[in-house]
Amino acid sequence: MRPLIRSPRHRLTALLATAGPRRRLVALLLAAPLALHCGGSSMSQLKALVRASFPGVPQMSVEELDRRLGEDPQPLLIDVREPFEYEVSHLPGAVHAQGKDIAEVIAEVEPERPVVLYCSVGYRSSAAVADLIQLNDPEIGNRVWNLEGSIFEWANSGRPVYQGPEEVDRVHPYGEQWGRLLEPHLRP
Repeated sequence: MRPLIRSPRHRLTALLATAGPRRRLVALLLAAPLALHCGGSSMSQLKALVRASFPGVPQMSVEELDRRLGEDPQPLLIDVREPFEYEVSHLPGAVHAQGKDIAEVIAEVEPERPVVLYCSVGYRSSAAVADLIQLNDPEIGNRVWNLEGSIFEWANSGRPVYQGPEEVDRVHPYGEQWGRLLEPHLRP
């Protein structure tokens, strides 16, 4: 007998927990903007959906990353968004990489250096971390995290974002609906 699932949000979370990667992506891409449009989704709900979609992916909070950026060795930050998103702004010291290039970038740095991937809200970067973990390479899989809430949560919490070496006060919104998760002053 299937457990009683009371709300649409709980049904979506249950679907995401049992669906394959493609189905999870479709569900998230359809549900999140609709919920945002209706005023029903928040960053905390979206983070819960991402965690449910990628239960094996280690998540690092923006507070933890901020702390670790003051340590040695500093984490390597990899922005997995599209190049045009990265060009608007990125986290301090971040490099841009996508697809197969991500593993190559990680392989070039010291094996003791932690690696944190991020995107707009954490879905694309969680998918990338999941792909890295599936490589079964202990030099890579044991030291990668997703930045939970990603650049949206980082910037919304008042932490700096950069365009090249210059600090800026904007983040690419990824789309009108997704941009509603950004504080208004951060939207271009």
